[in-house]
Amino acid sequence: MPRVSRFWPTCLFLGWALGCTPKSPPPAAEFTVTAPPAEGAPVGSVATGDGGEVQLRYPPSRRPWLGVEIEDQPSGQPGLRVVRVLRGSPAATGHVRTGDTLLSVGGARLDAPSDLVQALQGFGVGEEVPLAVQRGREHRLLRATLRGQPVFEDLLRLSFVGLEAPTISGVVTFQGEAASLSELRGKVVLLEFWASWCEICRYLAPVLGRWQSAYRPAGLEVVGVTADPPDVAARAASRAGMGYTLASDLGGEVSESYLANQIPAVFVIDRRGVVVDVMVGVQAERLDEVHDLIGRLLDEAVVERPRG
Repeated sequence: MPRVSRFWPTCLFLGWALGCTPKSPPPAAEFTVTAPPAEGAPVGSVATGDGGEVQLRYPPSRRPWLGVEIEDQPSGQPGLRVVRVLRGSPAATGHVRTGDTLLSVGGARLDAPSDLVQALQGFGVGEEVPLAVQRGREHRLLRATLRGQPVFEDLLRLSFVGLEAPTISGVVTFQGEAASLSELRGKVVLLEFWASWCEICRYLAPVLGRWQSAYRPAGLEVVGVTADPPDVAARAASRAGMGYTLASDLGGEVSESYLANQIPAVFVIDRRGVVVDVMVGVQAERLDEVHDLIGRLLDEAVVERPRG
């Protein structure tokens, strides 16, 4: 089975907020640390390449960042297959595509994810790096200007804000009723990823519960998703006083689609089903911001997003 390198940081203490990582985190990847936040307002915006912009909240590190998710090729085949290109990343602006095979970076041959990490370490932020890729039967030489690694919350913001939230399917709802986001269209949704062993999740649970009680009549729904089995999760939820809809994602497909490799991760979804913000970990200032955002979203009328 191919080895996938997720390229998300896996720190237990995020510097700016407390959070948890899975007990079995993804392999070591392109970046492993997070930067402290700037004080006050967001640090700037990044063009997503699809006509939009995403506001980043925290200063990036000085670690050079390409912005791809990769996996090994079958035995004997050169290069690394590009599984995902992050919106607004250097790889995206350099015209790397999902499905490309990344053969070399700066002339360094790539046979394992660690080769990419090592190759990028030879460059600095702001430097242009040549990328040799195979696209179908064609070989191409692309160029990307490296940027500093965003913190994990900003990575999720780049990946999802302004886009329709990924669907939720195949989960087992063991508390509450909603089995999919489509059933909640027209409501403001807080989608939380949590786990029974996550101490910080237990701190966040009563906060989300209070918001659910206060704002559900106005159209708020809180939904918690965990990779724990339903019986384990139900016991943990009872101890934590989680009084909102909960579902078990045993196969991990939903967590994977939301790239929820650090928890708690909360996605704020508007009445149209579009992701408006993401919060990772727990920080008092961010909780206040999300609380204010909920109020604004609940005041908005339902306006369907154009399709096609």
